[in-house]
Amino acid sequence: MEIQALFIPMLASLGLLAVLAGLVLAKRLTRSRAERRSRRRRQRWLDALGPGSPVEVRLAELRALARAATCSRVAQDDLLAMAARLDLPPRDEREWLFVRALERGGLERALFDALGARRAMARGRAALLAARLGLPGADAAVAPLLADRDPDVRAAATQALAVCATERAAEALLDALRRELVEPERVVERLTGSFAVGPLLRALDRPELEGRRPWLAEALGLTGDPRAELPLVILLRADSEEERIRACRGLGRLGLASSCDAFLGALEDPSPAVRTQAARALGALRDERALPLLVAHLSDSSWWVRARSAEALAALGDAGAAALRSCASDHPDRFARDRAAEALAR
Repeated sequence: MEIQALFIPMLASLGLLAVLAGLVLAKRLTRSRAERRSRRRRQRWLDALGPGSPVEVRLAELRALARAATCSRVAQDDLLAMAARLDLPPRDEREWLFVRALERGGLERALFDALGARRAMARGRAALLAARLGLPGADAAVAPLLADRDPDVRAAATQALAVCATERAAEALLDALRRELVEPERVVERLTGSFAVGPLLRALDRPELEGRRPWLAEALGLTGDPRAELPLVILLRADSEEERIRACRGLGRLGLASSCDAFLGALEDPSPAVRTQAARALGALRDERALPLLVAHLSDSSWWVRARSAEALAALGDAGAAALRSCASDHPDRFARDRAAEALAR
């Protein structure tokens, strides 16, 4: 009886294990079939966009693929993955073929309709796909999603607008910054292209964005555009310490030799953070005019300023190395001697 009592639970356990193993195997088989279908579908897009077939045949195939994507989440995901790797629509004679197929297949209308879907995932996917496919008016259609109730949709909208890369998209992102709809960091990281320079420069004079100027300065520096130099130099004289810090950092990212005088002035700023950014930027510029001031700031009251000044001197080549050796042995300030010796050791 005892053996029989043990045998029944053991048999039940083995049966349960077999069922679970079967479910795992079935799931793997299903996933494998889905992946094969996705690969075939992506290859069909590539073949239809490639040379070789008559235009009518390629247009019909593209239209069929677009029609299938209007009602298939998986087909849209495949197209989105392909669009992230390729430049779509193609920037050559195939562009009209691609655009017409999306329109005739109903995908363009379906994606714009999906921007108002009940499911957050559908809204976010539609925003990204509309931008990736370069649909006309995608920037204006996606912009309202910056105020979406779902944070993932708002994140998708910020990314989509950066993909659109138009001035209208930049204005929408700046409006989201003003209304605090999206975290400032997320907005700034999407305003790094040349498309954003004009709107950012205009935003500096908008009273409603006055409190956001530090973030505007950050974004201007990330664009790498020389047009940002003069506004950032002006912001170095702002009353707000945060504005001066981010302006100095942004100016340093531009890496323009013409900014050297501005950085020399910033080395005398009352804010240690501004002086630190200025010393770092002068090291990157490697302008020997900065040598006397950098030597003076080896004894700065801030450890970070001393450290960055020493690093900047080391970047100045032979003249900087000679100054560091002299400071390491003869400087009356112990902190300056320590920083100089550390920079030489590195």
